Amino acid sequence: MSAGLFNSLIAIFTLGGLAWFLYRPKVQASATYKAMVVPLANIMDVGFIVLSPIIVVLVGYDAPWVMLGLCLLAILMGFAISYNINNYEPLVGKPDKLHRWNSAALWSLVLASVANIAYYALLLMTLVLLPIGDLYSPELASATAAALLAALMVYGFVKGLAKLNDLGNKTTAFNLAAIVAVLVAFAIFNIQRLVGTDFDWPDFNAPNDAETFRKVLGLFALVQGFEASRYLGAYFSTEVRIKTMRSAQYIASIVFVLFVALSLILFATVKVKPDAAAIFTVSSEVSVFLPFLIMAAALGSELSAIVNATESRTDMLAQQVGDRLTKRWTFPLLLVPTILVVLLTDVTSAVALASRVFALYYLLQAYIAGRLAWRAKKWGWVAFFIGLGLAMGAVAVFGIPS
Repeated sequence: MSAGLFNSLIAIFTLGGLAWFLYRPKVQASATYKAMVVPLANIMDVGFIVLSPIIVVLVGYDAPWVMLGLCLLAILMGFAISYNINNYEPLVGKPDKLHRWNSAALWSLVLASVANIAYYALLLMTLVLLPIGDLYSPELASATAAALLAALMVYGFVKGLAKLNDLGNKTTAFNLAAIVAVLVAFAIFNIQRLVGTDFDWPDFNAPNDAETFRKVLGLFALVQGFEASRYLGAYFSTEVRIKTMRSAQYIASIVFVLFVALSLILFATVKVKPDAAAIFTVSSEVSVFLPFLIMAAALGSELSAIVNATESRTDMLAQQVGDRLTKRWTFPLLLVPTILVVLLTDVTSAVALASRVFALYYLLQAYIAGRLAWRAKKWGWVAFFIGLGLAMGAVAVFGIPS
């Protein structure tokens, strides 16, 4: 049996076994699973498989440490989110000056979602169009992504997206199983290469200059999504949301770092450009099955992410505008500027824009947490949240497209 066929079978068995486990009624009905799968699906959107190789190409063998740094920054930011779940939410409905800052944070989250949905749509159409070869162009991806969002806007205006969102949520278990299957196949490939007597680590060191650092900051959007737990208060208790958010962050961080570490040999030996096609080129070295699995998971994930983000953010917009607009008008309010972003940017620029605006949202969350800690005279937390705010400010100011 060839190594490639063996790797394909390992990936297929892993995919099937884990999907069977995650789709069991007992798991799907679990309150812990339901609470954790929302932030986990938002963080581990399969787009990270397509875009995190950019970090590998940018920094070479340092990539696992760079990815670990991004993940740790997100985990630290999670403490501000959990602090606000514990301490700000009890103030809702009572007079407090912090409500203005929370409203500003919500509007910044909506703006961040505009950039995020644009990046989802651009990545989706890039993946759909890549197989057409020389006929593909970024302009064609932008045009088709804009058309997709326009159709979604009309559909949402007429019928709403609740049913589509429910359908999209059912793909999360498959996406998680697919990611693990890719990791297992990569791990087997690494073992096969490292035990071979003819293997020699190739030169794969990249310049770690200021521009590279700024490009890494521009990829911060890859590790966001955990803030979703902040807005599940109607469904889950404070304790459950905090616990499952942290669990989701830890699981996602392990997967992210392992993915980058296990792909180092591939990217060191197969020279590719840092673009959306890179992962498909290198994964074909592991198994002919992997590019198709990654493509299937990425397409389903990005489409469900677009629907989920649009549905949740239009709900948030409806709450923000109150009686001034009905829910149906929030779809054009959100998606018209999203379409403009799609037409004016490419994938990496949209990711960098999302990173910077999400950083602004997190900065405001850190400020709210810091004010609450100040009131409670918890000076250690105050200093911690100031540091987080400065870090988020650095991402917002210095992050650039890769």
